Amino acid sequence: MDSYDGSIKAVPWPNSREIVDQGWRPPAGTRIISVDDHGMEEMHLWENRLKGADKDRAPKLWVDETGRFHMEVDGLSYDTPGLDSELGEGRKGMWDREARLADMDAEGIESSLFFHSRAMSLIRMEDKAFFGRCMDVYNEWLAEYCSLSPNRLVGVGILPTIFEPEASRDYMQKLKALGVKAIEIPSAPKNVPYNSSKMEPLWSAIEESGIPVMFHIGAYLEFRGAGAIGANLTKNLGPYRPLWSLLAFSGILERHPGLKVVFCEGGFGWVPWTLQDADRVYQLYETEMKPKLAKLPSYYFRRQCYAAIMQDDVGLKLAGEYDLTDNLLFSVDYPHAESVFGNTRQEVQKIFEVLGPENGAKVVGGNAAKLWNI
Repeated sequence: MDSYDGSIKAVPWPNSREIVDQGWRPPAGTRIISVDDHGMEEMHLWENRLKGADKDRAPKLWVDETGRFHMEVDGLSYDTPGLDSELGEGRKGMWDREARLADMDAEGIESSLFFHSRAMSLIRMEDKAFFGRCMDVYNEWLAEYCSLSPNRLVGVGILPTIFEPEASRDYMQKLKALGVKAIEIPSAPKNVPYNSSKMEPLWSAIEESGIPVMFHIGAYLEFRGAGAIGANLTKNLGPYRPLWSLLAFSGILERHPGLKVVFCEGGFGWVPWTLQDADRVYQLYETEMKPKLAKLPSYYFRRQCYAAIMQDDVGLKLAGEYDLTDNLLFSVDYPHAESVFGNTRQEVQKIFEVLGPENGAKVVGGNAAKLWNI
């Protein structure tokens, strides 16, 4: 501790962050695939593409004269309070495809799975049927956007049927027909119990499709006042311990052995800790467990689940120590403030140094290539 003085070193915002290249390159043949990046939706997307009566109440997405993005629904702002949007949405590649591809080239990224920027926030709307139609528009636009660079950009579609699980099979077929290869459902939807028997059609449909289901952290504002920004962001970056536990203890993972589940932007450090505790809890309270599992909870994570790191030295070390490298993925989180954009090559180098060439190659791209058939 004598050498630790707690000094603060601010990191530049992504829109002014320079790409650092110190000359290191991974072994020949290494594929680098980022499984969690972001892109801004087309301006006025819903106003332009919704039809009929929906057009009159369409969510409004626009950019102001300063370059900041805004979204409004029913007269209410859907911007995240307390943060300058340019901090996470200000780099040109957020909305410009060619600028994005140039940044990927500069950092050696072959392919990018990218999420929405604003679309999922529409889940707050009271009219869930309207939410579904808005997601239709988003998914159709996403497929169009990616079709121009299909080997580089893999858009993560949104499956909106959590409110209508019985419609999931048909909607998954629609997504596949659009060419969507990755899907997301919300990690903490209100009043949607993922362990309910009513949700079984959703899990069955995802499993049948062969497309992994992805969860992503959200911007949940639990704290207010002094220190709220730091407290909220730190909490939001670690949400998956309860969610994975629900999927495991409820038997969802056991009943659907072909279901693949990916946890994004929550790091990997939580995984060994959670697996240890879940196994102990199951055995301590085995007489009370409903349903009964055939295997310990950790078995189902190792068989079916994955988590992605950006910069997570603790998680990276533990993944190697606990033989979990088959379950570890890599992401840049381009172009958000917490991304490793600008230092991607150094993070990839670190992965190889910690895990070695074989496991390193799996983590930085091999696991993702196999999972999404890229």
